[in-house]
Amino acid sequence: GHIVTNNHVVEGATQLQVRWWDGSTSIAELIGTDPDSDLAVIKVSALPQGVAPLPVADSREVQVGQTAVAIGNPFGEQNTLTVGVVSGLGRTLSGPTREFGRFSIPNIIQTDAAINPGNSGGPLLSVRGEVIGVNTAIAVSQGGGSFEGVGYAVPSSTVSRVAPALI
Repeated sequence: GHIVTNNHVVEGATQLQVRWWDGSTSIAELIGTDPDSDLAVIKVSALPQGVAPLPVADSREVQVGQTAVAIGNPFGEQNTLTVGVVSGLGRTLSGPTREFGRFSIPNIIQTDAAINPGNSGGPLLSVRGEVIGVNTAIAVSQGGGSFEGVGYAVPSSTVSRVAPALI
């Protein structure tokens, strides 16, 4: 019942609820967070019938130009899938400024698969349905007015290292 999502998705939450593909919901508990990688792990006590963990690929084998599939709930629209390509690797994503400075997430995957508000915490998949990353951010124009068509995902190699430590 462990689920990986983004830290910024659960940050400040007092209650967590997971909505499944069929519309059913489960209460979840926060297991751990890592603001520096923008990852978090939550846990539900039971999974709906037919729900199983997604296989995780080694993001170090991801290549620019390969198909990328983003799943999420952008703008509150449930069960949304978008397709694009991996358009860059090895990017560094600056996090928000905190009391003791600013952090960066290394080796971010860049994609042109549409990632919008509500996609955060959802998987970025290969065409084989393997998780290659966790959707985390989008590039916006100067001043934050418009989406630039560039999305970012925390690579699965980071997830594979951080999630077990949080659990």
